[in-house]
This record gives sequence, structure tokens and C-alpha cells, in this order.
Amino acid sequence: MECGQSFRWQPLNGWYYGIVEGRLLKIRQENQTLIVESSADEEEDQLDVFLRHYLDLNRDLPTILDAVDIDPFIHRSIETFRGMRILNQEVWECLASFILSQNNNVPRIKGIIRTISTRFGKKITLDDVIDYSFPTPQALAEAGVETLYDSGLGYRAPYMWAVSSTVAAGEFDLENLKSMSYAESKQELMGFKGIGEKVADCICLFSLGHVQALPIDVWVKRIIEQLYLKREASIREIRRFAEDYFGEHLGYAQQYLFHYARTVGLENLLETER
Repeated sequence: MECGQSFRWQPLNGWYYGIVEGRLLKIRQENQTLIVESSADEEEDQLDVFLRHYLDLNRDLPTILDAVDIDPFIHRSIETFRGMRILNQEVWECLASFILSQNNNVPRIKGIIRTISTRFGKKITLDDVIDYSFPTPQALAEAGVETLYDSGLGYRAPYMWAVSSTVAAGEFDLENLKSMSYAESKQELMGFKGIGEKVADCICLFSLGHVQALPIDVWVKRIIEQLYLKREASIREIRRFAEDYFGEHLGYAQQYLFHYARTVGLENLLETER
């Protein structure tokens, strides 16, 4: 819930509360059991199907981790965070969130998302917790560039307004991305101003199920350069190496390395080889 994929989850009183596709969820794990409550009026079977998809529980994680567990660095990362999965997020919220992520840190991204959700989303309550749904494309398009700028988006405001307007007008159907290959969906996403390769890869990995996607940010660049290449390298070199080295489950490998480096420390991994 806190490994850089989604920005809506918050720990509170032994639970995680988060907005997911218009519902407020509270989740906690007790041994091998996941306990979940939802603000939505839905049958238990419906919620079970939804959660299995959102939490990627139908994917064979042990086989994936065995396939990428090929060196001491990734081995330590896997052993520390074994069980971490890549979420299947709603495409619109994921796309918009990672536009906001550019040149930003996680606390600030969360703050901006909370601001626009409070201003343009719908109020949802569960227990005594109040939160707001992520704004629809229509809501952000109607808000206008200046209002988005004043909501903390800064230079990202025109990009957000443009993509919101395009989707709201029906000129681009996000559902079509789900039937495309990784290369096709990435190319389509990069057709929007404000969506470069890294943001497109985040969307492909965290909402379209393309586990071969590799979002290269400063953390991933540093990880590959310092742990594997032992030198500075271009984004192209890093991508080529990582694809050849980790193979088809590259997205999972990078997520474990990324989360370990960001939370425990890259220097801790560097000690592994000594």
C-alpha cells in the first residue's frame, strides 16, 4: 500500500483506509487472512472478485519471484518484502496520478491528489473516516487550467486539463488501452503532452497489467547503475540491460528493488556484495 504505486492509502488505528474506484475501503491482514470492509453497497462475492483483481491475487507471484530471484540484491529485496504485489488500478486515476508525479515527491503527490479530490470528487464515509473519490475527467475538464493551477498542480495543470478534456469529450477511450499490447498502449499514452516514457510505463505497469514495463526514475536509474553496471548509463542502456537481465517479469523485479532502496536504503544493498 505504500510502495509508490498508489497515493490514496493511509494507515489508521491498525487498518489501511483507501479510496479505490469510488469506494472507501479499510483493510488489514491477520496472518494469512485479509479483512476488508467497504463503503459501497455490494455483495461479498462482488467485492471478492474486485479485490482479487485490484490486489493482483490471481497472478502466480511465487513463480514470478522465483524467476527474478537471480542475484543477492534482488534476493534480499524479495526476502524483505515477500508478498508485495503490483496493483491493478483504475486506468484514469492511475494516468492522472502519474502525470502529477512528475518532478514530485510522494508526500506532495498525495497532498495534490487529496486537494483535487476534496474539491472535485464526491464525499465518501466509512466509520468516522471521510474521504473523496478521485475526480472524473469531466470534473477536471470543467475546472479549467487556472483552477487546477491554483489547486497545486503548477506546470502540470495544462497537461492535466488537456488529457481530461480529451477523455471527457470521448476523443480517447481509455478502455481501449486494455486490449493493446505493451508497446501499443505505451505509444498511445505517449501521444499525450505531459506523458513521457516513465509516466507511460507507470500506467502500463500499475493499471494495464504489463509486468514487463520498466518505469525509470532517479531511483531505478541509480539502482541499475550502482548495483549492476557500476557506471553511469543512459536511459536506453539501462532499459536494454534490465530487459535482458530480468526478462518478462521486469516490472516486478524493479518494484522490489525500488521499494527496498527507497525504504531500507540502497547502501544496504551495496553491502550485500562485500
